[in-house]
Amino acid sequence: MASGRIHTENPALSQPAHARIVGYFPPGASTAAPLNLTYRIGKIEALGPVKGRWLDYGCADGSYTSALVERGASRADGVDVVAERIEEARNRFQDSGSLTFQHVPVDHLPFEDDMFDGALVNEVLEHVRDEMTSLAEILRVLRPGGRLIVMSPNRWFPFEGHGGHIGEIQLPWPVPFLPWLPSSVGQRFMHARNYWPGELRDLVEAAGFIIEQADFVWPVLEVHAWLPAGAIKRYQALIPLLERAPFIRRFGVSVFIAARKPL
Repeated sequence: MASGRIHTENPALSQPAHARIVGYFPPGASTAAPLNLTYRIGKIEALGPVKGRWLDYGCADGSYTSALVERGASRADGVDVVAERIEEARNRFQDSGSLTFQHVPVDHLPFEDDMFDGALVNEVLEHVRDEMTSLAEILRVLRPGGRLIVMSPNRWFPFEGHGGHIGEIQLPWPVPFLPWLPSSVGQRFMHARNYWPGELRDLVEAAGFIIEQADFVWPVLEVHAWLPAGAIKRYQALIPLLERAPFIRRFGVSVFIAARKPL
């Protein structure tokens, strides 16, 4: 597993309480519920200031694209293969000099080389047609030294958050223990890929990136309230500790990878 660790004293967790390029796999549910968005953006900010021009690869309704600008990016460009999501993003957030949205129905990104200071791939890589093709395009459009953030489902987490299917029967809720099945078996029932932490790290590294940090994203239980309301608040307060706890930390809902394009 990764040697690096992000220590997140995340202000989102003290506050009261959706990003996808799709190919073979259908898109999942949004992760842009307010507390979850603030928590995830906070993990990016823990690495250093958000600045320069950012790509939101698989932007869905544009919530994270807009949040990147709000947190310091001079410009953010959201792209998605689903035209309806781009229309939704444009309806929510007007295109401007600092915020743009484009429908990109193919793997090739409509940008020149070395244009972006950062790229966010938030719960998207598990849906793309070909992971290496997508990562290669992101590497191409990042400037040397540009940062990549990837968050994708963690196979240590005991629930498959995308739901599943048994033949034509859809299971539109988190399915327990599906991620722990061998891939050759589990993918018969899953709507998206998932990754062991080292597997995702190796994938990003194989695409040509230099790994900076590897960590986990924990569920904030904002959408799926699996505990009583009072217990959820207590659990949320413990997330910074759970993120750092030996062994326990690996059971986060998603793997978090921060990497750089070589100089």
